[in-house]
Amino acid sequence: MKIYLNKTVLEAAKERISYIFDRFKNIQVSVSGGKDSTTIYHLALQEAIKRNRKITVMFLDQEAEYENTVTTVRKMMSHPNVVPLWYQVPIYMTNATSYQEDQLYAWGEGQEWMREKESNSIHYIEKEYPNRFYNFFKFVEKENDNTAFIVGLRAEESLDRYRATTKHSGYEDIKWSTKSSNKTSFRFYPLYDWGMGDVWKYIDDNNIDYNKIYDLMFANNHSIYNKMRVSNLLHEKSFKCLIDLQALEPDTFDKLIKRIGGIHTAARYANENTIYSANERPKQFKTWKEYRDHLLGTSPSKHLDRFVKRFNDQGDSELVCKQQCKQLILNDWENVFTVNTKKKEKIKSNLEKWKAIL
Repeated sequence: MKIYLNKTVLEAAKERISYIFDRFKNIQVSVSGGKDSTTIYHLALQEAIKRNRKITVMFLDQEAEYENTVTTVRKMMSHPNVVPLWYQVPIYMTNATSYQEDQLYAWGEGQEWMREKESNSIHYIEKEYPNRFYNFFKFVEKENDNTAFIVGLRAEESLDRYRATTKHSGYEDIKWSTKSSNKTSFRFYPLYDWGMGDVWKYIDDNNIDYNKIYDLMFANNHSIYNKMRVSNLLHEKSFKCLIDLQALEPDTFDKLIKRIGGIHTAARYANENTIYSANERPKQFKTWKEYRDHLLGTSPSKHLDRFVKRFNDQGDSELVCKQQCKQLILNDWENVFTVNTKKKEKIKSNLEKWKAIL
């Protein structure tokens, strides 16, 4: 539950960041170029300037980024109180728009990249490192002892982020912290209780440079409520941005089409109810199980055996089959959209709770 205090969320965030600076010499801020990471970056930078210290700013560049994101990060990295940790190293990114090219080998050697690497970025890593997104962050954490990793996650965004930022106390029983992959380092979420309006108010009140892709999205009738995502352009949870990319950043769209397959098709049909989603069952199939079996029999995925093995352990109720259809449509062989085999029971339980309340 929310407990309201006699202070603003901005005052609370500044106190939290000051607390972190008091206890850690090494401060690393993760940025994505989005509004939340822009806000936490500037709050941490203000504290560093006040104390005549520097902060490390980490950005994992996935190559398939908005050009406005690159411009935003470039400004962040150029500040004299910032030690840039801009990774532009070979890494595999999921491409949800194609069965044939289901991964982008971002910054792969010998490939034609969408843009040149930055002069102040990290181009090579001497030792072996994990070449997937989430594991890469764990690798970076393990490489940094006695470090405070400051992240701009907010609990309001989703239940997963609410749980991530509040469930497990990491440092000195502080709820807005968690343990990192390194036993001597910790993650902190000073913005965990901010609302979306708080973020934009802070940016406006302080005349802060932010990612101008937001302005383009707003002008293109995108809602400010969870409809403006600044992320890699290809993966399962962001590829629908391709619908507007040609209008918002035509040069980025052209470069992306040349870089990897599936982009043009997704740009045209990502809003369809059946081509890239399982919101509606095609009328020619009487059940979700029938539709799932059809997809299994016609899927060109290179990972079909993995789907079959996974589905055999999940059963074939209608709710399960619907979720399995979503995985097949998006070629989600990595199981990002996990199938909840107990979803029916969960829905029934939630209904009973709401009936009791109402």
